[in-house]
Amino acid sequence: MADDEVKARHTSNNAPGDAPYDARLIVVSEEPLNAETPLAEQSGLLTPTPLFYARNHFAIPALASDSWRLRVGGAVECPLTLTYDDLRALPAKTLTVTLECAGNGRAGLHPPAEGEPWKYAAVSTAAWTGVPLRTVLDLAGAHPQVVEVRFRGADSGYVAAAQAHISFERSLPIAEATNDDVLLAYQMNGEPLPPRHGFPLRLVVPGWYGMAAVKWLTEITASLEPFTGFYQADRYIMAHPERGDASARPLTTMGVRSLIVSPANQATLPANEPQIIRGLAWSGAAPVERVEVSTDGGVAWEAAELLDAATPYAWRRWRLSWQPKRRGSISIRSRAFDAAGNTQPDEAEWNRLGYCNNAVQTISVQLVMPDHFPT
Repeated sequence: MADDEVKARHTSNNAPGDAPYDARLIVVSEEPLNAETPLAEQSGLLTPTPLFYARNHFAIPALASDSWRLRVGGAVECPLTLTYDDLRALPAKTLTVTLECAGNGRAGLHPPAEGEPWKYAAVSTAAWTGVPLRTVLDLAGAHPQVVEVRFRGADSGYVAAAQAHISFERSLPIAEATNDDVLLAYQMNGEPLPPRHGFPLRLVVPGWYGMAAVKWLTEITASLEPFTGFYQADRYIMAHPERGDASARPLTTMGVRSLIVSPANQATLPANEPQIIRGLAWSGAAPVERVEVSTDGGVAWEAAELLDAATPYAWRRWRLSWQPKRRGSISIRSRAFDAAGNTQPDEAEWNRLGYCNNAVQTISVQLVMPDHFPT
């Protein structure tokens, strides 16, 4: 494992009732907790809950299911106050959904961009169970003129860039909010949400970057006007200072992307043995339908084997058998293609806030003969 992925146990930022987080997580910041899932641990279709990446803007709130309430208001006929039991009594569904932090890969941008220095492992997949958001909006009777639905979490704090104490709030266009697959989720991988992942309730917006999946939900507001809060209009936008503010566009669906899980970057491998290159690929726009791998720095490409059936919202695992032909340093690259015709760019689109780096990944490995293999 590379030096920047040293495993260390951190337990100082757990909310009351939360379990200590897994020692294998790669901690980017401790307060608030932000941590990546080690790529080498992503061997299954689902990420084990203790290893699911963590993205927080503020301290994790301590909420109890018996006193927590979800208030649904704004431009609705019948404002609601729902308990945890109320929500669990409504018809539910389970979806397997990949969530990726919008800043995943920020550390690979040059020049450096603002924000947490995420490498490439702020992405995970879980089976989410909850009530379709549309069910609750229908119960409340959202007005036909509603243009957006706003979501407020219980997490809050002082934000210097906003010069104010604010909550984490985001909104969705009404067309997206009424998609039957947008969930008010209360379970993750068959168990109640852990506090760090939004207990008792969080939003899950399949296909969108993780900023849309507001955690610790306490308020849903149907609005006749677009929301312009800090985390909607000032962050989670593609900002290009050289083009002016008018060029900024909000983030929505995840870009098509593949990652190499194994071998690790800078690994040393025996040059005379066959190797297996493994990875993951996903897209917010459409299922991944092809992954290609290059073992010569991008000159030639070979199709990888996809190991999972194509589903609307989850990544697909892939692998390629490879017989090295020479010793020395080798560059390995992977690229994904989705069913909507999207493919990964060779270069990332640089932006001030460092979002959406889905450029083709390159790793380097060293191939040596067995008598030179480190012991």
